[in-house]
Amino acid sequence: MEEKEYYRATSLEVIEDLKTNEERGLTKEQVLERQEQYGKNILETGEKVSVWKILFEKVNNIIVYLLLAAAIVSFLMNDPIEGVAVLIAVFIAVIFGFVTEFKAQKSVESLQSMIKSTTNVLRDGKIEVINSDELVVGDIIKLSGGDSINADARLVQTQNFACIESALTGESAPVSKDSALVFDEETSLGDRKNYVYAGTAVTRGNATAVVTATGMRSEVGQISDMLKQHKKEETPLNKELNHLGKLLIGLAALFAGIVIVLGLLTGRELSFIIQIALILAIAAIPEAMPAVSTITLARGMARMSEHKALVKSLPAVETLGSTSVICSDKTGTLTENQMTVSKIYLLNKGVYNVSGGGYHFEGDVSKDGEKVALENEPELKDFIYASVLNTNATIKTEDNGEKVVIGDPTEGALITLGKKLSIDRNTLEENGHIRVDEIPFNSKLKYMITLYEHEGKRKTYIKGGPDVLLDMSNHNQDTKERIEKENQALAKHGLRVLAIGEITDNEAIYHNNCDGNVKILGLVGIVDPPREDVKEAIKICQDAGIRVKMITGDHPQTASMIAKEIGMDEYEETMTGFEFDVADKDENFPKEVCKTGVFARVSPRNKLEIVNILKDNGEVVAMTGDGVNDAPALNGADIGVAMGIRGTEVAKEAADMILTNDRFSTIINAVKEGRIIFANIRKFVYYLFSCNMVEITAIMLSLIFLLPDLPVQPLHILWLNLVVDIFPAMSLGFEPAEDNIMKQQPRGKEEGLLTKKFLVRILLSGAVLGVSSFVIYQLMLLRGAPIIEAQTTTFTLMAIMQLLHILNVRREKTFGLDKSLLKNKSMIFSMLLAITLQLVAVYVPVFNDILGTVPLPFIDWVLILGISIIATILVYVLKKVFALK
Repeated sequence: MEEKEYYRATSLEVIEDLKTNEERGLTKEQVLERQEQYGKNILETGEKVSVWKILFEKVNNIIVYLLLAAAIVSFLMNDPIEGVAVLIAVFIAVIFGFVTEFKAQKSVESLQSMIKSTTNVLRDGKIEVINSDELVVGDIIKLSGGDSINADARLVQTQNFACIESALTGESAPVSKDSALVFDEETSLGDRKNYVYAGTAVTRGNATAVVTATGMRSEVGQISDMLKQHKKEETPLNKELNHLGKLLIGLAALFAGIVIVLGLLTGRELSFIIQIALILAIAAIPEAMPAVSTITLARGMARMSEHKALVKSLPAVETLGSTSVICSDKTGTLTENQMTVSKIYLLNKGVYNVSGGGYHFEGDVSKDGEKVALENEPELKDFIYASVLNTNATIKTEDNGEKVVIGDPTEGALITLGKKLSIDRNTLEENGHIRVDEIPFNSKLKYMITLYEHEGKRKTYIKGGPDVLLDMSNHNQDTKERIEKENQALAKHGLRVLAIGEITDNEAIYHNNCDGNVKILGLVGIVDPPREDVKEAIKICQDAGIRVKMITGDHPQTASMIAKEIGMDEYEETMTGFEFDVADKDENFPKEVCKTGVFARVSPRNKLEIVNILKDNGEVVAMTGDGVNDAPALNGADIGVAMGIRGTEVAKEAADMILTNDRFSTIINAVKEGRIIFANIRKFVYYLFSCNMVEITAIMLSLIFLLPDLPVQPLHILWLNLVVDIFPAMSLGFEPAEDNIMKQQPRGKEEGLLTKKFLVRILLSGAVLGVSSFVIYQLMLLRGAPIIEAQTTTFTLMAIMQLLHILNVRREKTFGLDKSLLKNKSMIFSMLLAITLQLVAVYVPVFNDILGTVPLPFIDWVLILGISIIATILVYVLKKVFALK
């Protein structure tokens, strides 16, 4: 019999098939034999961060290779200064990117395996406590409340047994288990109530189970294996930069070819032609771009970290900005994963609302919009007493401030309700409420009874399913119908409903006969509530053109109600995992998936398939989640986002980004940051390319007009590219967001940096500034200025124009000389620094010798400033007239 079918067999058949013994367990010989056969009960961990791998990723870049080739050519042409300058640019980009990403990777390297701790196991007739990694198939394990479950196992015996399986299935409520159940048909993971799974935990009761799968053969292991099988695709930015690198190679070859043709046609010397071809090839390559893009992404990574989003790799920072669909797990991501009483119904008093979410004790009880005082509500007080005195769970505060329930989460909701009204079980017991007896919750009886004595009087409290308590109640038919009507109304809102009551005969607990003795006090509606920040975050997403889809293992009705409550547009469009599996996978199926807003009762494989369908339909998909069941989809999405506090280690390892505050709204901040980063990368690409076009245009014009010398020297170009331009370009990475950046639609998956419109903008801007440079060079020659002075003047004009050009680049719609400039102090500093360095190049003797410059007189500066201002205004006019931006 296959492992996956054991839930369809009786426990005796499973024990027989696995050749074990319920009374004695395995022998030591059998254990050793099976450890040899199956290996240790551990998950195969992913590769640790490799220093060399990260370094290789930073070097393995087509633009870096292009720059290295340019450096080699410079050395071969006996021009070591140019070669060294280009190598410095490459070094800055590679090292800065390596250090930043290495730090980010190290911050998440502490992730550990899900399977850990110890297990009580029966071997050779004795109960032993062993490390969980020593478990083997066929082991008989003993489970009790609070235990972690460390292997998949078929239940053999159960006593009032329940597990919390939200990490694996997405089901937020505890699941009652029954070893006697046998399923005839194939059943989804969350509905196999005769089974327990690694990575889950016991909330109440006791059980004996036989291990059927360990390590990588367990459900958790299969999910881990799915992660290994999926190779992460290139990010949109990496694709763009690779495309850009290929374009640069083409441009460099094109300009070199044009120079060779022009040179040969005009009878120039071959050495001169080769020198000019090399100069233009260098001019076509923005040497500063790798450094600037790396620093911009690193800055974005740092800003996201400030917003509690830890990003593992630099390119993932920008990917968020192009996100068009966010697929989010429900439990623990959109909701608190903490059961909360939100409604109270009291017989003859009506419905009360309860504020506050999770296991936090802040909140009020109100009726008709007004807060109620407990001293004025005796029926409510009796109801709260009955609720809290019918619990066994406790709530404790972790070191990180998170409150967690030890025991049944439903009881945690009742305890929290009491705390909101200053009623605490422990305090009541300290003040004389003595628990005399109890009948623990039983999955067959479906109720729990406690008997208390206080000041000589006894009271018996009961809680359970409304249908169960109604059958046992002493109410008349009319009252029963009113209670049932309210039960259905609460259930329709996706609430889990419990009935709370008293037993009128205090001796009934001993007679095991409560029928006709139950007085129902009221009902509680319990929900896993949405996180406080989610509704606003969903609205911002949808305003930004980002569609939000809920993908959960929970029930469809509950999921749809939560989706409606948080404001999702497509909350009515639902699909279950079963419907997904049996659907005809024709050409219309992807359309159905794309328009569905809520996917419920889905498996981990379903989640991954949904993500892949969306990606195949041109969406850039972000997937959020916190459970083991989310890990394959997190790994398969363009950007996987895991919860850092409540998230499982498997989910964190699969994700590209970890939210250290577990807030969905942090994703929105990260998306905004990603959009800002893309906009700023586009700005500096525009800036660097248009600046390079200035140099190319001026040189090409000098060749066409057969000038004896070039307007600038090779080192002037390198100085402009690596010294003057780099600091202003870098400051573009610090630009604040454009207005309404989160009101814009996501850019298309195929829309990259280099659109036709974008290239036209670069060419026109570069042409205007390049022609201006050629004009000043000609004017200087007409004045009879020496060649070196004419070249220095042209060189300085290029520097000043390119610095002013940044004012046309930094804002999309307006001129950049406005109040927003004060928000980017780094740009002001970089422009002042660039001007200072240009003055050094012109007036410091040692640089005159290196760069071939001379000090300029005042009249040259008048000409430089005049032409710079005119050219800048002309570029701005072109921007407005042709709507190029």
